[in-house]
Amino acid sequence: MDAKEFEEEYQRLLLPLGMYALRIIENVDDSEDVVQSVFLNTWNRLQEGLETDNLKSYLYRAVRNASLRFVASKNNTPAEDLESIEEVTDDVIDTSERDARLWKAIESLPEKCREVFLLCKRDNLSYKEVSEELSISEKTVENHMTKAMKALRKAYGITDKPSNVQINIFFLPFL
Repeated sequence: MDAKEFEEEYQRLLLPLGMYALRIIENVDDSEDVVQSVFLNTWNRLQEGLETDNLKSYLYRAVRNASLRFVASKNNTPAEDLESIEEVTDDVIDTSERDARLWKAIESLPEKCREVFLLCKRDNLSYKEVSEELSISEKTVENHMTKAMKALRKAYGITDKPSNVQINIFFLPFL
């Protein structure tokens, strides 16, 4: 694998791997450090001749192991006590990729729309509480939320809005 190919994989997998590490470590900065370290170590090992059929799977496994080691050392806990943390499966990878798409969609919202969305979803404030905090009308809050949800549906590939389709924000640990 050459540097350009590795850079492409880095760009593609950085955020999903960060979301995965965050589920284990529960701290954004530490998760970013662990993922960066795994990428650096992987690049060095590739230069030394490491061969892998599936770099994505290799990186997820490496991030899991590095995250477990980090938590064990931080909490002064034996690593085997942390083995209950789920193995890397397709579902785990899909969840991390979903979280990354969600984060990118939230980040792409206009500033005020993003602020309203986060106050409602992350901080669990009512429209009325958000309107009071931001000194805007409840209708404006509602409009921002409509715009945000439309953008998030688009990020998930939901083009119509039948009554039974709803985007649930299950996991926003990175906010």
